[in-house]
Amino acid sequence: MKKIEIPFKDSPVASPGVPVYLISTISKEGVKNIAPYGMVMPVSHHPLIYAVGSDKDRDTYKNILETKVFVLNVPSTAILDKVNLSAVKFPAEIDEFEKTRLTPKPAFQVKPPLIDECRSHFECKLSGIYEVNKTRVIFLGEVLSVSIDREFYIKDFAKQKGRLDPLFYVHGAYFGLGRYVGRR
Repeated sequence: MKKIEIPFKDSPVASPGVPVYLISTISKEGVKNIAPYGMVMPVSHHPLIYAVGSDKDRDTYKNILETKVFVLNVPSTAILDKVNLSAVKFPAEIDEFEKTRLTPKPAFQVKPPLIDECRSHFECKLSGIYEVNKTRVIFLGEVLSVSIDREFYIKDFAKQKGRLDPLFYVHGAYFGLGRYVGRR
């Protein structure tokens, strides 16, 4: 097959998209925050560490700097409308669980809550920050606890991933596994 080089601006065409995570945090004042993130990936298995790309002006980033903990929640395509609502930049003093009508559930190891409507969760403590430039960072989170809805704890990955129905994002559009599900 003949390969062609394409411009960077067209790179979404070559990408399978990124999984969407809803990151839940709490400010030092106790205000709960939710934000969708796509620049998230595991970078180590032992210990389990995730890397997250973020703008420095986000409440999520500020909360993580202050409290050193956060939760990566994995939404399904079923809650796309709430994921989109969580992308709204509410003032820092607004409880985003109330605005999005998502349900906070106590986490096992950290103070920020799990999002009950999400199907799996990675509770993390901040383990490092890499400055990309003046406005972007990559922060690392060591996973302290992993949880999943009991009905999705299936070790047959072919069946389990389909049932988990994770949400993917690429260039303004959302996808499930192999299907288009909506726009941002």
